[in-house]
Amino acid sequence: MWFEIYMLFESILVKYKNHLKWSYGTLGFLQVACKFTFLFLLLILFNGYEFAYFFPGLRAFIENQAYVEPYWFNIIMMAAGALLITFFVSIACKLLGKKREFNLINKLEGSFPGLRTKLSTAYDNKQNFNIVTKKLFEDVYKQLTDINIKKLAPRNQIFRAFVIFLLFSGAVVYCINQGFSLDIYPSRLIEKVPNFSDRTASGKEEKETVPEIEYNVEAVITKNGEQIEMEINPTLGLGFTNQVEEDTSNEFDGSSNGSNKEFRHSQTYTENLPEEYEPLIKQYFEKLSS
Repeated sequence: MWFEIYMLFESILVKYKNHLKWSYGTLGFLQVACKFTFLFLLLILFNGYEFAYFFPGLRAFIENQAYVEPYWFNIIMMAAGALLITFFVSIACKLLGKKREFNLINKLEGSFPGLRTKLSTAYDNKQNFNIVTKKLFEDVYKQLTDINIKKLAPRNQIFRAFVIFLLFSGAVVYCINQGFSLDIYPSRLIEKVPNFSDRTASGKEEKETVPEIEYNVEAVITKNGEQIEMEINPTLGLGFTNQVEEDTSNEFDGSSNGSNKEFRHSQTYTENLPEEYEPLIKQYFEKLSS
């Protein structure tokens, strides 16, 4: 007789625990589904498929694949992206949140004052059979059968999450069928970020710049019996740079401002330079052509 009462007591607790676990599991599933549909909707509205083009390998695969139409392939990519983000967000929430183990006894005693202390005492003495515990088991079992366990289920939260999931899902279906999205593209936003690479979501990569080759030619010429170090730097387009004394500099300035108007700075050969510069100019063009 005592064993039968204990089995009834144990079976009703297992039944209530399974019901509440199923209810909270359904709530958790709907909450994750809401996160997924919300993220999916955001990616559709803001053309999130362009993020894939920032990965060279994935961009090459997208451009070369011919199995699915580009529009539907973009939809599949955004759905996969939303699923991946949802997974990591859910994992982060579990790691950062406080892990609380579901305790049916505390839940029942907190929701039904008549079971307070009685239920926990009976549960702690479930292996101790005597006249006192027999009476306790009978009273607790009677009270457990009278309660409505459905009141403890998070029915309002389940209903609210289900409605939100339907709204987001309806918006996603509408955007996909109508091809609707906002005129906001990740590539345009990234282009406005300073010091960012010129690589865009359309697959354009930054053009390689050819380094400028400097043909610096150094030579020593003799002017008026003095050796002068000369250097031609064509990359600057300024003709000669040298350590010429002040009178030589004035000679050039005078020729440019005077009657000789044909003189001009250029990367080409200049006719009216002094004769002592001829070896330097010859060396310059030989190095430039090599």
